[in-house]
Amino acid sequence: MSTSRFQRITLALIALAPAAACGGDDSDSCGPGTVCVYAGVGFPGFNVKDPTADRRGSKLYFPEDITFSPADNRGYIADWNNHRIRRVEADDSLVSVVGTDYEGDGPPDQEDRLPLCNPAGAQGSLVAMNHPTDIEFGPDGLAYISAWHNNKIRILDPDTGMLHSLAGDSYGYSGDDGPACMAVFNQPKTVVFDSAGTLYTIDQRNLRIRSIDTAGNIHTFAGNGTQGNVGDGGLAKDAEFGFDKGTTPQPSGALVINGRDMYVADSLNNRIRRINLDTGVIDCIAGSETDTTAGYAGDGGPALQAKFDYPIDMELGPDGRLYIADRNNNAVRAIDLTTHIVSTVIGTGEKCDTTNETCELGAPLATKLNEPYGVAFDNGGNLFVADTHNHRILEVAR
Repeated sequence: MSTSRFQRITLALIALAPAAACGGDDSDSCGPGTVCVYAGVGFPGFNVKDPTADRRGSKLYFPEDITFSPADNRGYIADWNNHRIRRVEADDSLVSVVGTDYEGDGPPDQEDRLPLCNPAGAQGSLVAMNHPTDIEFGPDGLAYISAWHNNKIRILDPDTGMLHSLAGDSYGYSGDDGPACMAVFNQPKTVVFDSAGTLYTIDQRNLRIRSIDTAGNIHTFAGNGTQGNVGDGGLAKDAEFGFDKGTTPQPSGALVINGRDMYVADSLNNRIRRINLDTGVIDCIAGSETDTTAGYAGDGGPALQAKFDYPIDMELGPDGRLYIADRNNNAVRAIDLTTHIVSTVIGTGEKCDTTNETCELGAPLATKLNEPYGVAFDNGGNLFVADTHNHRILEVAR
């Protein structure tokens, strides 16, 4: 992609001038740089009487994130409080590919024990889940799911619909250096792959980042199990992280890999950190290294002087910038990884709640969000935002 095309994408996302009308519920009518609804109706629920309704007429319930298949560009939504993974089909219908009408852990005949170390698995539409937080496609074309409250990493074959567990064998912390299928997690939040095919996940309440190698063995990659902000400049294995580990925690933390660098959304510390995959050294690239109080400041200046408030998801954009769902600031922000300048690309910093008020869409910097949890790009470079507490997915057309 040429530099000029990168610039066109960037300008489209941050355009301040009013854009063409969205058409309200039809993202296909979006003009460049216009925010439109991609999925959801703006209030919570599940369309029980019409479970395969059009994406724009389907109810969502705290959608956590969205990702797109690299093979066919279909969107997969982690519909958190409906305990489902839902997929947008070619006709724009929204179907459940994982999850049932009740919260649980496994198919009816194997409840609470979907067989581990058994690649046969079960049909995804028969497998109950408990609050999925992330879904990412691996180099093998399969979809990997963070089944957060199930303490498992699950794998969906998008062609057959079959689901099986890769990792997670109850609640706790154990299993390092052995088979991942026998390991124990405490709410794995996110999934990401490096170029060699190694999977990384934030083991949230264990305050660690763990890896699963291509042989299927699990290791602790970063984190010493202590909540805090110590460790920059040293080895990531000795560092502390600010992931929520309370008795009723909120999902927190995110990972992005760019080359041999891993970026970590350190949510409670309100900053973005970087780990070199070769040396294992961790440092801070955004937010203060010493003052971790929440705030909303720093746009147009160095990222290390910026303030964030619970960054919860990240994605590398087609323009090379790191896009961040800055949850409690009700905004999506971006860091230029060359200049390290931070800017807001969507949001005003004010909250708008679709369940009791009209939340106008249009120019990105005039659009109000309600605690966005997820950010993603499709294969065409269009930006998508999980406007989580407004129970919808938004699109910014390129």
